Order: sequence, then C-alpha cells, then structure tokens
Amino acid sequence: MTEKNRKAKSSGPRTEVFAMRLDPKLKYLAEIAARKQRRSLANFIEWSLEQSLKEVLLLESVDFNGEYNKSVFDEANKLWDLEPSDRFIKLAENYPDLLNYEEQLIWKAIFEVYVYDSYTDSEGNAKIRHLDFVYGTEGEKKAERYTINECWPQLVSYANGTSTVEDLKEALRSEWYTFKRK
Repeated sequence: MTEKNRKAKSSGPRTEVFAMRLDPKLKYLAEIAARKQRRSLANFIEWSLEQSLKEVLLLESVDFNGEYNKSVFDEANKLWDLEPSDRFIKLAENYPDLLNYEEQLIWKAIFEVYVYDSYTDSEGNAKIRHLDFVYGTEGEKKAERYTINECWPQLVSYANGTSTVEDLKEALRSEWYTFKRK
C-alpha cells in the first residue's frame, strides 16, 4: 500500500468531489492559467475560488474609523464547523438573511416546535415538562446545540417534507429521555 493510500484511509478524504459544468471557453482559459501557475486545473479552480471568497462581502458598513467590511473568507472561522448542524446554527445566528427555504423551515421549527410531557416526580406528584430546541428567556432564546445535533436528521426530514411535525416532536421527546438516561 502506498503512503498516499495509507493517509487517505486513516484520516479520510481531505477534499470533496464536486462535479461542475464550465463553458468550454472558460475551461480552456482556466487550463491556460493553471499551466502558467504550474497547477492542475482542479487546484487552480480551488485557488481561484478561495481568492474570490475574499471579494464577496457578507457585511458592509461604516463605523467611526471608516469602512467595516467582512468577506466570506474573513468570516470562515465564524461559519465553518465539522458538524453540519453546528454549521447551520452558525449561519442562522450570524447571517439569517442567507438561509435558503429549507434552512428557514428548520430555523423556524427550532424556535416553534416543543413538547409538553407529563411525568411523576419522586414524591408521586404529577408534573409537566416543557421540551424544546432552545434555551433562555422569551426575548433571549438561543439554539440548544446538543439537542439540535441529536435531532438533526429529523429536522432535515421535516424541512424536506418527508416527515411531519409529530415525527419531530417524537424525536425531541426521545432525545430528551435518551439524554437523561446517560
């Protein structure tokens, strides 16, 4: 087994495959530019994309020192996470206007779906427990990352229309009881 194969298998892939279509003229010119920089076409496209992320501004404003701009590249650490649910929360909290329709449905569900669950306390009294995806007071609610992460597949299914709000509530209830047993 070669060194390259060992690394790929032990640590997983470092890049993701992304199929794309290019105008023939643009592809040809990109190949010429890649040759000039002694890069492969894929490496040149990746480098070009990274450069363009520095030019796309997420935030444009003026403060007392002059302009205050933040590019996608500048905000990378604020937006990226290995966990898809955490990436989603970071985007929703920092740039809610950039959420697509399915993400808006998930964000809305996070703040609006809850379950009231009855239980008996240690003294035998009937109680009601409120289970949801958020924490904090009414005006300052924040997304509860652990619960969202545990129910992420159900949240995505709900947004895609392949499950119902009742399925989502059941996942929330199930996650809470699983968490309490740990």
